[in-house]
Amino acid sequence: MARRTYVGRVYLGHGQYRWVGRFPTRKARDDAVATAKVELNRGRSGDRLTCREWVDRFLARYEREHKASSLVTMQAALKPFTAELGDRALDSISRIEAIDWSEKVAASTVPRVVTLFAAAVDAELIDRNPFRGLGRRTKGRAEQPPPSEEELTKLLEACAVHDGYAPQMRALIVFAAYSGMRPGELFALEWSDIDFDAMRVDVKRRVYHGEIDLPKSNKPRRIALTPPARDALLGLLSRQDGGLVFRSKRGRRLSQPTLSGYWGKVLARAGLEFDFYLATKHYAVHYLYATLGLAPRVIAEQMGWTLTGVLKLLAVYGHGDVGALEELDEAFKTNVRQLHVVKSDATKTQEAG
Repeated sequence: MARRTYVGRVYLGHGQYRWVGRFPTRKARDDAVATAKVELNRGRSGDRLTCREWVDRFLARYEREHKASSLVTMQAALKPFTAELGDRALDSISRIEAIDWSEKVAASTVPRVVTLFAAAVDAELIDRNPFRGLGRRTKGRAEQPPPSEEELTKLLEACAVHDGYAPQMRALIVFAAYSGMRPGELFALEWSDIDFDAMRVDVKRRVYHGEIDLPKSNKPRRIALTPPARDALLGLLSRQDGGLVFRSKRGRRLSQPTLSGYWGKVLARAGLEFDFYLATKHYAVHYLYATLGLAPRVIAEQMGWTLTGVLKLLAVYGHGDVGALEELDEAFKTNVRQLHVVKSDATKTQEAG
């Protein structure tokens, strides 16, 4: 049987390709194609490597070492950089240019460019990373606390805007808020994944860019079916026969654009402003962490986080500050010791007189 080989070619535009060769492995093919792209793009900066050339080589390696969803995120983040600075020589970007450029683009883009140039330093293509230290991420929307009990109730009441679909929408929100599952995982959830007797949910898949993929953790996991999440589903059991748990108004698989449309109407009716993910995932973590006081390892297992990263993630999702001072006030209402006041000599003399 003939041994499998991999064909390498470079797209030149207008339907034209340049043959690179035939290779025994994908890695050999990808390396050769990346090198060929560099050679084809030479000329704009003499013999100096351009930023676009380095992005091509960087992404070729990144694709081999990361899962598809991470590659898509990296490609999207580097597009603004390539569009504006792609024709510049890699070693020509000054520190002040890097600072100025970083201040005018989306914050999510900058950390990826920092990584891109750090890899160039590691490859000894440049001496210093002009973007160093500029990728410090802010929490962004994560700074906004999750909905309170009153706000969550208001959101559930606002589902009435969807008329006959309202029960489905309420069930989706409550289940997400008390299970911690991500929207993409909810879209792919099937009734066969739910074990009501054992009170467990098998998170086996998610919808990512319209395709069925593994969960974000890159492996299936089993989580607890909490009582509020279970009760949300019980109302749906008589409405659907097998298959998907949550469906669109047309009975199809939900998608992010479809959910966004539904969610937008709920927000408008409620007069609130919350991202669905913030209103559910962050609510779930805050509830387990601040309200129930569960240990980080327990939360990590339910959320699909690694134990080593749970403390960092709790700092973003936990919102432990929300309600903390009110809890302190409440604690002192019933647990107050009378202070023993030491009287001064002057006070004793006055009382004796």
